[in-house]
Amino acid sequence: MPDTPSPDFSDLDGGDEQQAMDAVRKVIAWYNSQIAAVYRAPVPDEDRIAELKAARQTATDDQARLETAGPEETARIAAAYAARLKEADPES
Repeated sequence: MPDTPSPDFSDLDGGDEQQAMDAVRKVIAWYNSQIAAVYRAPVPDEDRIAELKAARQTATDDQARLETAGPEETARIAAAYAARLKEADPES
């Protein structure tokens, strides 16, 4: 099986668990800002709000799972959220 590159967490401090937690927190913060922006629209898109809230809840659940996750699950969650951060902010 070929080696897969690790996500780049060079801007985050701490060990793998802390880096994963930081990535999840950043994604949750991004969802919060998106939800607020949709609410501020002249006509809020209720479907978009529901979609963002569901995704935020998934991130919150993943954040809770990190408390007891083993190294493999921690790495999986970290990689998934690093990818989400990249999608949300391609400049990062």
